[in-house]
Amino acid sequence: MSFFKRIEPFLYSRKNIAGSLLGIGGLALIFLGVTSGVIGLAVVAGLYGIGYLVVPPERGLAVTLFGTQDTHDITDGLTRLLGSIRNRVADDVYNEVGSICRSIVETLPQNGTGIDPADPNVNLIRQTALNYLPQALDAYLAIPRMYAEGRKVQDSKTPHDILMDQLNLMDSKMKEMANAIAQNDTELLLANARFVQERFASSSLQLTPAKVGISSEGSDGTKIV
Repeated sequence: MSFFKRIEPFLYSRKNIAGSLLGIGGLALIFLGVTSGVIGLAVVAGLYGIGYLVVPPERGLAVTLFGTQDTHDITDGLTRLLGSIRNRVADDVYNEVGSICRSIVETLPQNGTGIDPADPNVNLIRQTALNYLPQALDAYLAIPRMYAEGRKVQDSKTPHDILMDQLNLMDSKMKEMANAIAQNDTELLLANARFVQERFASSSLQLTPAKVGISSEGSDGTKIV
């Protein structure tokens, strides 16, 4: 990798852009005659340094999801994750992450109980929610957005394209898993229905009318017991 390729992400970084803008302001002072010579260059360097130090660097994912089996905690964590990337990523990334989060939530037990870590299907969903998705986003968000969306780094793809490939794969797998779990739930429901039908089909409920111990006389004199 060339030297320029190695420093290119830094050139696109917020710290460098902020420092460069202030440095340009220092050069304007030189051109206007406000400063000159060594002092002018010192002013330019100082302004660049101020911009570099004041502006925070690109940060990764602002949400930390701790390992948990509780479905409510996972759902809350995914909600916070989605909120933390709003306005930090392109719309297609945000929408795809939202789709993945919805698919994950749909497959979790809805009664608030913990998930079964021994179930390989559910465990894959949990791993996606707590590890795979956050790690992919964390690595992407640490890259300057201009660089991530504009520079091709591998197979003519930008970091944005590479992330979208990962997210599309996750989304596809989560939808497959959600459908599989829904199908299993449907089969369980049908099995229970068959059990109930077989259990009660041969037995009839004998309802013997009970005589009410109150008598009244109709308009024709007949007693109704």
